[in-house]
Amino acid sequence: MRRFLWIPAILTLLVCSSFIALVSTSSDRQNQVKLAGATGAKAQGVHSISVTPWGPDQTTIDETKSKLLRNPTLQRYLDGRNYRFLSFDFVESAVKQMPPEPPSRYRATFFNYASNRSVVATGSFIEDAVTVSLPPEQPTPSPEEFEAAVKILMKDPELGDAIRDGSLQPYPPMPPLLDIDQPVNKVERTLTVGLLPKDSSRKNEIVGVNMIRETVSRYDGGAPQTSYAVESNCGVTSAGQATTSNGTAGQFEVVISRGTEEIWRFICIRPSASSGNNRSGIELQNVRYRTKLVLARANAPILNVQYYRNACGPFRDWSWQEGMFVANGTDVPDTNGGVRLCTDEPETVLDNGTDSGNYRGVAIYDREEVTLVSELNAGWYRYITKWIFHDDGMISPRFGFGATINSCVCNGHIHHVYWRFDFDVATAANNAVEEFNQGIPKSIDTESMCPRLSPDQFWRVFNTMTGEAVLIKPGPLDGNYDKFGQGDLWMLRNHFPAEIDDSGQPSGSCSTCAHLNPMLTNESIAGQDVVVWYGGHWAHDHFDQHPMHGDGPHVNGPDLILQKY
Repeated sequence: MRRFLWIPAILTLLVCSSFIALVSTSSDRQNQVKLAGATGAKAQGVHSISVTPWGPDQTTIDETKSKLLRNPTLQRYLDGRNYRFLSFDFVESAVKQMPPEPPSRYRATFFNYASNRSVVATGSFIEDAVTVSLPPEQPTPSPEEFEAAVKILMKDPELGDAIRDGSLQPYPPMPPLLDIDQPVNKVERTLTVGLLPKDSSRKNEIVGVNMIRETVSRYDGGAPQTSYAVESNCGVTSAGQATTSNGTAGQFEVVISRGTEEIWRFICIRPSASSGNNRSGIELQNVRYRTKLVLARANAPILNVQYYRNACGPFRDWSWQEGMFVANGTDVPDTNGGVRLCTDEPETVLDNGTDSGNYRGVAIYDREEVTLVSELNAGWYRYITKWIFHDDGMISPRFGFGATINSCVCNGHIHHVYWRFDFDVATAANNAVEEFNQGIPKSIDTESMCPRLSPDQFWRVFNTMTGEAVLIKPGPLDGNYDKFGQGDLWMLRNHFPAEIDDSGQPSGSCSTCAHLNPMLTNESIAGQDVVVWYGGHWAHDHFDQHPMHGDGPHVNGPDLILQKY
């Protein structure tokens, strides 16, 4: 039986508030740009936060998976038992829908080790028909596939005993696959596994595990060409706790109120269920402030890193593998553990310097503002995806950067995160863009890449008919683009779903770069449906002894300040 939780009962909870004083209030930031923002009353008391499941529940997903595995069309491509179910994702609608409809279709990815090929089945939650394709790209390993690679490695006559007795500790390294850029029919699928020694009697090493032949490869220098494993290591100790793969039930409607006044309403999607080729952290849809539409969608579909002098990588990372962090509170019923309302401020790896925790999913906590936060794993990297909602009409997207112990991150590198803001300021159409530099406005009428040139520079997306607007105010740690980073802001005409990420864009000589410049086709964006891509570029020098906490040096992101709402 299918169980869709389209309109379940709403759970409303009052979340404890710590009333911690803000370092920089939203009114301060509005004064910096010298433009009046929204006119909400100063917040008093705690918020009322309701969370309602939205879309297919876990029972529906599990039943669909079970039925799919018995599908005769799919089974012809899986060739028996030597395959692995890697991911289960929701398929975007072919058209932009406002308000959005819950997903009705899915995409399941398998790897057939017998034929060394990726198999993708696309179908509907309602119908039994399945379409099968054989894409050339190497799918990202799941946590379960990594564990299978470790089990193969434990059979190795030279390394198996050391893994079993704890002398070598396996960990997910970067890149997750050898020859990750090569088509599946050109190379045999080989996962990488890091081996961290307990003491100096053994060396740090990254090996390759051939999933086809179940053999182990070791490399000169101790690691594959694009990785690094030497005696010196940096980062926090890996806790080795379980993570969440993509494709879990995780879509919810969130309403934030004070008393009887609704302030914010939006669809929140946990990272493991988010959209995009590599997923996109905590994703928001249909964001409304005091009932007026602000954003059709907001997420971060592109995440990559380049090392100075190419000491490692470069890497294109993923944003769906939820890791553990400290979040004390109560899980919202019927959310499959996907949302926890917290009694005190959650602590990620950037707050407490540890990789352990008691929760994975979206944690919500309330002080003067309401914050949604989740921690992500991508190999040895630890990322923080966060959204902060202020009562007086400001949204602060944030991304944070950390890592567990490895040799690569001892080398200087730059993390790049690219948010995609599909602005529907009051309406989807009739939106336009202005750039302000030293207080002087300039209309941006055609698709453009805009560099960040000065501290007082900002952008304004506004409705040409009704006057509502959103200011995009860069954060002080958002950096500037370089050759790898490609750009700072892209102002584009909306083409959904073709440009929901950059997976369909030409890659040229840099497969891991953000391929947003090919989307610039000189189309008009004056009075149109506007999308803004915002790039944050954070330089990470491990030996720079800044503290790792809060919105400090390891966190960046802009402020979106509403006007006339």
